[in-house]
Amino acid sequence: MGDAVAVAYVHPNEVAHSWHTCYVNLLGHDLTAHQRVLRGGFVATRCGTGGIVEARNKAVEQFLADDAADWLWWIDTDMGFAPDTVDRLMAAADPDERPIVGALCFSQREVEPDGMGGYRCQPCPTLYQWAQVGDDRQGFTAWLDYPADTLTQVAATGSACILIHRTVLEKLAAEHGPNWYSRLLNPSTGQLLSEDLSFCARAGAAGLPVFVDTSVKTSHLKPIWLAEGDYRP
Repeated sequence: MGDAVAVAYVHPNEVAHSWHTCYVNLLGHDLTAHQRVLRGGFVATRCGTGGIVEARNKAVEQFLADDAADWLWWIDTDMGFAPDTVDRLMAAADPDERPIVGALCFSQREVEPDGMGGYRCQPCPTLYQWAQVGDDRQGFTAWLDYPADTLTQVAATGSACILIHRTVLEKLAAEHGPNWYSRLLNPSTGQLLSEDLSFCARAGAAGLPVFVDTSVKTSHLKPIWLAEGDYRP
């Protein structure tokens, strides 16, 4: 099962059409290439309101209970991606040296209120570094000037499009139990980390490096408010 890849996603009963189109195209590519996904199968977990942590943990449990694949590929159901995304992430990954590799993804940051009940929005890369963010506070900060088209190590990244080796999940389970995505508290700020940053924090503490290949592009479906300020900045 060495290069087989299990696809994992959580869903609220629906998926985006753009995601579905990309997924169908990826399956077509997989059939004519290495058939990694065909051999690895998929784990689809329903996610109710506020249930993302439970759903991700449940999906990992299902993956580890099956021996069809050594690699787990998370892909959120509002993402767009190329047909060869899995193959390109696999080319960058290594079970020992690079067991966690993400693609270049963007979140939506609400910058400021627009005065009409909405917000001015901008994309923000989901590559994070650990930094001092105040006199007595530390935390993950977005790497805004990330290197283009490069495989680079990061302190954390999101789980919207990320490839993870089975040994990572097994090691974290041995240390923390079935809590790969349970949210951690940042004691310096008193705030809970998101479930994906909590996963990366556990991986980093266990000596498991996290990488992002910024040459592997994605898109992210998000609603925004459009106004004259966006047309004429």
